Amino acid sequence: MLSYGYLMKRKQKFRQHGLVMASALILHLIMIFYVMIPSFVYAVVPHYILVAPQELASIIGLIHGILGSITAVLGVGLVASWRFQKSVEGCFKRKKFMLPTIAVWISSLVLGIMLYAIFIGPLIAG
Repeated sequence: MLSYGYLMKRKQKFRQHGLVMASALILHLIMIFYVMIPSFVYAVVPHYILVAPQELASIIGLIHGILGSITAVLGVGLVASWRFQKSVEGCFKRKKFMLPTIAVWISSLVLGIMLYAIFIGPLIAG
């Protein structure tokens, strides 16, 4: 979805870009509340962060959670400030927040993949 949204931006179809990105944000928020928060609260915090806060999984988990939260807040802020307006003038004012948002999201994604590999790697090897 993000690639398609970027393609819409490159084609200067800014309204379609906004709609695709808003849809991606909604799906992302669903996954955050349905999968990520429960996993973090019931698995990462009690079994890693509280037990061994200096362990790699704990550090990556904390940073991933912080960056992911920042990404969600920035994304909601961008979409909420747009409010699905047809005019794209206001969009250009918010452009300075878009690149940092995608950069923080990519960082969070990479850390999430690393965390997943830490948890699933031993299961695959064993």
